[in-house]
Amino acid sequence: MIVIDCSFAMAMVMPDESRPRSLAQVEEARLVAPPIWVFEVANAFRMAVRRSRLGAEDAAHLSRRIEDYAVLVDGSDATVHQRYIAAQTHDLTAYDAAYLELALLRRCPIATLDGRIAALARRLGLIVHD
Repeated sequence: MIVIDCSFAMAMVMPDESRPRSLAQVEEARLVAPPIWVFEVANAFRMAVRRSRLGAEDAAHLSRRIEDYAVLVDGSDATVHQRYIAAQTHDLTAYDAAYLELALLRRCPIATLDGRIAALARRLGLIVHD
């Protein structure tokens, strides 16, 4: 199982982005993400259309393609306080800390192209797919 973040997911499907080096390995794994992932990916497609990186039909097609990866959304019951403490502890936004905390909780690798998340994950002993 691998925790996937929005940056990696978008690089998997966006036509104007470089494919991650570990794409084949990540595609073969069972993928999991925190609930915020759904909103971040949907917003990334919306912003791609808004900035004319994609047409609306292309974004709709790619959003369906993302669903083909069958990412398990882990709806953990973390409280606001727990999310705040995780963000504070890791000096990340609460959104980014959710990915890191999920990887730590599940004791699994993380797939991210976000340099801050990757560096911190490595310092915490996690395997990083980038």
